[in-house]
Amino acid sequence: MEWESDVPLAALARYRIGGCARRLARPDTIDEVKRVLAALEGGAHLVLGTGANVLISDDGVDEPVIILGRDFDRLTVSEGAIEAGGAARLPALANAARRQARKGFRFLEAVPGTIGGGLRMNAGSRDEWLWHRVEWVEAVDDGGEVVRIASNDAGFRYRHVDLPESWIFIGARFQAEPGDPMLIEDAHLDFRSRKVGDQVYELPSVGSTWKNPGDPHGSAWEIVDRVGMRGARLGDAQIAERHANFIVNHGDARAEDVVELMIETRRRAHEQLGVWLEPEIRFWGFAHDRLVALGAA
Repeated sequence: MEWESDVPLAALARYRIGGCARRLARPDTIDEVKRVLAALEGGAHLVLGTGANVLISDDGVDEPVIILGRDFDRLTVSEGAIEAGGAARLPALANAARRQARKGFRFLEAVPGTIGGGLRMNAGSRDEWLWHRVEWVEAVDDGGEVVRIASNDAGFRYRHVDLPESWIFIGARFQAEPGDPMLIEDAHLDFRSRKVGDQVYELPSVGSTWKNPGDPHGSAWEIVDRVGMRGARLGDAQIAERHANFIVNHGDARAEDVVELMIETRRRAHEQLGVWLEPEIRFWGFAHDRLVALGAA
C-alpha cells in the first residue's frame, strides 16, 4: 500500500463537490490500517466511506484521508445476527435483512453510505437508529489497537455517538432476529416507497442538511420552509422544492454555494423563530469562522 497525493475527492463523495486530499491511503487489511496510523504518529486524519454525509471544501483538505478497502467490505448473516465490515454498504445491510427475513432494519431502506459512516453518524430515521441494532462494534483506536465496544458503552443518541472522532470503525455485529418474511418484506418496501417519494434521490445531495430540533419547533424541513428558504438557489446549489431539508447539486455546485445557503437559512431561523439549527452533515476543510456560522464548530 502506498500513499497517493493530491487525489480529487469530488468523484469519491456523494455530493460530487470538493477539492483534493493532499494525501490519501486505501488500506485493505487491519495490519495496513495500523501501518497508516503509525506513519501519522498521532496526527489528525479523516475517514471517507462513500461521502454520503460530508461536504468537502472547494480547497480540499490538508488532513490525510483514509478509505477502508478489501477486507472491510464484507457482510455475513448468521442465526441471530448480521456481521459487517466498516466498508460494507448500508443498503447491503438493509437488503440482507429483508431477504433473510430479519426484523428491525426497515429504517435503513434508501439510506446511503457505509457501515463505518453509519456508525459514526448513528444513521437512521428520526426515531430508529443504527446503534439501536448494535451488539458490538470494533474500531482501531489512536494507538493502532483493535477495541470492541458494546452498544451500552457507546453513549449513542440522535445522530451522535460518544466515541473519539479519530477511531476508525472496522466492523460491527447487529442483532438480527428472524421474523415473518412477508411482514418484513412489506415493511421494507412500504418504508422505502414512502421515503423515496418524499425525498430527493435524482440529484446529488447528502440527505438531511439539518438535525430535527424537536418540540416545540417541529421538523427541520418545516423550519426551512417557514423562513422562506425552500427552493432558494445559489449557483448550482439549491434547497430542494420537494424536501426543504435537502440541498441538491444541479451539476457544478461549489461547497461555498452550499455553505452560503445554510448560513442564510440558519440566520433566518434564529431571527424569525428563535431556533438555532444544527447541521446533520460533516464539514471537511473549512475555516473555523465558517464552522461557527454553520453551527458546526
